[in-house]
Amino acid sequence: MKAKVYKTALICVSLLLVAALAVTLGIFVSREGKYSKELGALYDSAYYACVDNLGDIDNKLAKLDAASSAEIRKELLNGIYTDSEVTATSLAMLAGKNDEIEAAMKFVNQLGDYAYFLAKKLPGEEITSEEKEKLSALREIAGKLEDAFLAAGESVAEGGNLYAALGKEVTALSGVYDLFNEGNVEYPEMIYDGPFSDGLLDREAKFLKDKPEFTRETVEAGLKLLYGEGFEYAGMNESSLRSYIFSLDNGANVQVTVAGGLVAEYSHTRAIGDAVLDEQQAATAAIEALNKLGYEGMQAVWVSVKDNTAYINCAYTENDVIYYPDLIKVKIALDNGEVTGISAANYLYNHTAREPIGEVKDSSGAVLAEGFETSSVRLTVIPTDWNTELTAYEFAGTIGDNTYYVYYDAYTLEQIKVMRVIKDGNEGNLIV
Repeated sequence: MKAKVYKTALICVSLLLVAALAVTLGIFVSREGKYSKELGALYDSAYYACVDNLGDIDNKLAKLDAASSAEIRKELLNGIYTDSEVTATSLAMLAGKNDEIEAAMKFVNQLGDYAYFLAKKLPGEEITSEEKEKLSALREIAGKLEDAFLAAGESVAEGGNLYAALGKEVTALSGVYDLFNEGNVEYPEMIYDGPFSDGLLDREAKFLKDKPEFTRETVEAGLKLLYGEGFEYAGMNESSLRSYIFSLDNGANVQVTVAGGLVAEYSHTRAIGDAVLDEQQAATAAIEALNKLGYEGMQAVWVSVKDNTAYINCAYTENDVIYYPDLIKVKIALDNGEVTGISAANYLYNHTAREPIGEVKDSSGAVLAEGFETSSVRLTVIPTDWNTELTAYEFAGTIGDNTYYVYYDAYTLEQIKVMRVIKDGNEGNLIV
């Protein structure tokens, strides 16, 4: 009898365990699917972080060629070290599904260590020619690594996220493995990132201060002179650049400031036909359009072309001095010269009466990087990261195939900024 009771109890316990296991398995399967999606998103995030930071590393390595100031070189090298740490962290996550990434991690860590070593030497001890050669070799390898990651992303673009692809033993990053295991890549012997397009936005619209406020009816009367009868009121922009918003019959949108009644933004998206205007004609059209809107004294300082559209940075210029904080961006359709975009926020925030620039040193005394071939020199006022402005000489030029804009304090001739032009067929010419 006891045996029957025991057997019955055992069967009941077994059934309960089976039921519990079934519920647990169901929960597990559900959670596994959820976690798989979450991990996939994290995995994709790590991949794109790697691509972004590898691009930053390449840009900073290229800027070192044009940096003649020890302080600027130190800043760039410390930036490379920081970018390498972030990249290595992202690579560590990718290595969880692809052991071959470990070779790339080793290289990124070595690059970071070497940059840190060189940064510690500065400014007291200069970088030697041999060390510059090692940096050049490292940049070439870093560029190949970035290309391999970009190619990997393209290879799985149609097949879902990277996690899913690699989880199915699809080695989408095999190019990275090949790169760091092929015999023809030799590591250097180790010891063991248009100019000012964001401008200076301190959130007080200096140019609009004390300007009279315009009623909606007054603004609409002005719009009729510019665009005819074809528009309607679409609301208010209640930002620090308080503006009336209007929609035009051609599909464009325009914002006009309450204070001053100035066009702050204009955007018109349409198909652009074949280009018939060149960059100079587009720049002329941009300046004419700004004059018509009341923005006088502007000069085109940067032109980039993409998809038959010219993107033009226009800066306020006075007494041959270019004021980069007072920037207006203009888009011109190259098929007929139409303005398809205006962004005047920087100008409205920053343009104000300034004190005259005092006596500055002769630009010929600036010490340029070795091999820098100058194409132009301009006296400018540039924004800083501390919401201030500096008077600086802008040297535009090249070193090899790279184009740079380097800036020197006009009073001390100390190098204070290095910017590099990136030629990208997908994005046009960028400056960073």
